[in-house]
Amino acid sequence: MNLPDRESLYGLERYRPIIDDWDAFRAALFRPQPATIRTNRLKTTPEALRQALEALGFVLVSEPFDPHLFRVERAPIPPGKTVLHWLGHFYVQEAAAALPVLALAPEPEERVLDLAAAPGGKTTQIAERMGDRGFVVGNDPDGARLQSLLANVYRLGTTAVAVTRQDGRRLSGGRPFDRVLVDAPCTAEGNVRRRAGARRTRSPGEHRRLAALQTALLERGLALARDGGVVVYSTCTFAPEENEAVVDAVVRKAGGAVRIEPLPEGLPGVPGLEAWEGARYLPEMVLTRRIYPHHLDSGGMYIARLRRLAPPPWADRLPPSPGARGAGLERPDPALVRALLDGFRDRFGLPPTALEGLSFFVRGGDVWATRLADVPDGPELVAAGIRLFRLQPGEGKLPSTGPLRNAKPTSFALLHFAQEARANVADVDAEALLALLEGRRIAPPAAAALERGFVALRFRGTVIGLGHLDADGLRSGLPRGRAEDLRAALLEERALHEAP
Repeated sequence: MNLPDRESLYGLERYRPIIDDWDAFRAALFRPQPATIRTNRLKTTPEALRQALEALGFVLVSEPFDPHLFRVERAPIPPGKTVLHWLGHFYVQEAAAALPVLALAPEPEERVLDLAAAPGGKTTQIAERMGDRGFVVGNDPDGARLQSLLANVYRLGTTAVAVTRQDGRRLSGGRPFDRVLVDAPCTAEGNVRRRAGARRTRSPGEHRRLAALQTALLERGLALARDGGVVVYSTCTFAPEENEAVVDAVVRKAGGAVRIEPLPEGLPGVPGLEAWEGARYLPEMVLTRRIYPHHLDSGGMYIARLRRLAPPPWADRLPPSPGARGAGLERPDPALVRALLDGFRDRFGLPPTALEGLSFFVRGGDVWATRLADVPDGPELVAAGIRLFRLQPGEGKLPSTGPLRNAKPTSFALLHFAQEARANVADVDAEALLALLEGRRIAPPAAAALERGFVALRFRGTVIGLGHLDADGLRSGLPRGRAEDLRAALLEERALHEAP
């Protein structure tokens, strides 16, 4: 292999003294990074996912440290361009990026915070590991990146997630969390294999600026955890200034209120550093973990697991939680909920147990379904669970005569809660579905007994979303972006089957 010259390493040669196998590290940097996918255990099993993707021609290899992760050895089409991805059966996540949540080790029914959550890979991984049971908050200050977080929460069907938008350094207090993930913004040196924007040389000033932000985020994460709670700090950079130096400074400042713990057994990597360029770190820093690209044929990652033993000195500076619920999210009239759920079940022939165990909140004309018994207070709240209905017209009104007369179910409501539908279900093949996704009306399936109004669209045995039947025929009710993505996936798979 003809490797780039020294100048092409984007300043990473400064790490040569601390990397366990420099030649393997350097070779990995300039080798294409294989894709890794994470099974969404809320929707399927690793065995079923592997079987379905291998039927398309994929070759998958299980990652030894987590049976829900597969390295894609062969991909006839991009994994994210498959119908299974669109359905939420998996998330494309590099192997190294899955490790912080494994180190956090969340349990069902716990309260967990992802302080810098977008685009949502780790937030949804947390909820999946908890069986979608508990209280998960995914927070991020960036409005544009929040859209990716929301899209992944909705696609994967994680109903135990509340999404908030606030600077993590000033996230409001309240009931403390059992576990907090601080996956901090960083110089992203570990992403040089897959992101062109990461292929540049970083300045000492950039490391210092980000270290200040990272320190503040880690301090806030520890302040928001309960005594005895776990906080995991992670970055995707190699720089000790952003890794060991940050953890060392915060643990020393905590004065015995925080300790460094070993990571769970079986996770890959090498011990953290005890020294760097004349700086000496706490000896417990060897309990932290460095993951280099050649370890997993993936990206780079640094992970430290901390335990809060007592309130750190800065905990009393935490701003109080606002008294009013944020963003107008309120509990709806119970009569409204009963009418909506009865109408939804009746329309689609669902059993009485459908949508059991969920709580409901309303904001404006939207009704949200979540497994959260309550939601965070404060104006930073963006969403809680999955939007189930859009009330039409007006806000909080009961449906008029007939089931769901003034309430429109969302396509995500059907995808995640109507797989047992037995009434008003239109089974469509690939050609009919493509026509619908392109905005055309089609004749309803001849064998289907369909009433005019809302219809569940079913493809290959899976309810995929909302349709609408009127005198002019059947049309799609999928949101435009989702429809375009599904159309692209169908065309990719069709081309694959038609290839010689």
